[in-house]
Amino acid sequence: MRRDASFGEHTATHPHTPSGTRAYARTCTGHLWPHEDPLLSLLQRVGPQRALGGVLHGQAHRALQLEQPGASQVDLTGFAVLIVADVSSAQLFAHGNADVIKLEPLTGDLTRVIDPLISPQGELTEGRQYVVKAFGKRAIPIDLATEAGRSVAHELAASCDVVISNLRPGTAPRLGLDFESLRPNNPGLIYGEISGYGDEGPLATKPSLDLIAQSWTGLRLASGATLDGTLAHYEPYFCDYTAGLLLAFGITAALRQRDTTGLGQRVSTSLAHAGLFVQHRSASLFEETDTWKRDLVQRRQAGEPLSDSLADRGQRTAPSVFYFNSYETSDGLVSVGATGAMGQRFSEMFDSIDPRTTDAWADRDRRPELLAATRSAIARTMAKYTTAEVMAMLDNAGIPCAPLRLLEELLVDPDAHAAGLLHEGEHPRFGRYTMPAPPVSFSGATYRARPEVAVHGEHTDELLAELGYDQATIDRLVADGVIARSNLD
Repeated sequence: MRRDASFGEHTATHPHTPSGTRAYARTCTGHLWPHEDPLLSLLQRVGPQRALGGVLHGQAHRALQLEQPGASQVDLTGFAVLIVADVSSAQLFAHGNADVIKLEPLTGDLTRVIDPLISPQGELTEGRQYVVKAFGKRAIPIDLATEAGRSVAHELAASCDVVISNLRPGTAPRLGLDFESLRPNNPGLIYGEISGYGDEGPLATKPSLDLIAQSWTGLRLASGATLDGTLAHYEPYFCDYTAGLLLAFGITAALRQRDTTGLGQRVSTSLAHAGLFVQHRSASLFEETDTWKRDLVQRRQAGEPLSDSLADRGQRTAPSVFYFNSYETSDGLVSVGATGAMGQRFSEMFDSIDPRTTDAWADRDRRPELLAATRSAIARTMAKYTTAEVMAMLDNAGIPCAPLRLLEELLVDPDAHAAGLLHEGEHPRFGRYTMPAPPVSFSGATYRARPEVAVHGEHTDELLAELGYDQATIDRLVADGVIARSNLD
């Protein structure tokens, strides 16, 4: 991340041939490195721009080390991601040791002060939501309302492989941080963006949030999360995190294509796409089979109460399937997934008969009634047993099952820790913690972000120095309120 003519010229030519990379290594360092082959390998693999970025980030020793046989960490060193507005995709890259740089408002990300954590010394620190997404990232507070602040952001974007944006529609173009504005200075840029409703149609400029997307796509009602007849609040941000995963896949595919073409592109998804994606079974309309769906919509448009529509829809889309349901026990609840041939075994275990094995099943109109009756019979029997007893019976029969429990119970479950679902650590500011482990594992490498959480303004001087700013210029930008730096010693 250096501002000089030779850097821009070499970036444009992309000297990926062995002779080109060798000459470029000599240009960047002034001499051939003692261990030249690993550097050449790095240059050829990630390109000179990111390889140089790794050198100037002070990460060259790590890049070379990870190039050696037997590397133990997923290696995205020398690969840089700039976050204009944070999404879950970025954390996946941070786990792989990429240089993930987050732009913050001058006063700091709002999530830094929401639900603050308590340090071992009893002091309030950063907010929980900020911390759980900040591991392994660097951050810089910038006032993007200023021309100088936007200039810094543009230079950061020019030095990165990927820019990820989740801004309100219209904001990125206004700041010059959209793909079309950034591409001329970085032809290989992959620009990942999440919107509310996609890029086309009358909703393209409409803002959205996870709750809004869940409501608009029907996911909120499909979840069945009710309390005293009203929709209850619940935490899982299905659309937010699913959109992040979809974007991470799209970015990865675009990077693979860039290996062939040398050119970047814009990759986009939306919260609405994510809401539909997780409802893949129900999110379809086959005109010959699903006439009831159009009838349902017409009744709603005519004023039918939502409760009546939901009752009818529930019978059609999620009937009382006895083999894939939750049951009350004498002291809790158990979910059962006795699909396929397991359904007959499951029903017999709890004094019932699988209706699909009876002659009555031939009458299609009676099937909902038969399924409901079987579920009721099983429920009466299961209610006589404790959760532990039911779990033991189902486990012994090889039928998938689980007790319904709180997330907090999972966080302290030894089995969850043994399964590698959770990660424990010690942080100097937040003390001991337990968090979900990275959701992907690799047979030949570890995959986990460095347990470092940026203090507000901690990396300001470091990042600007990497761009080529001298200390006097950095100090002037701080004094002018364009950027902020940490006041910690």
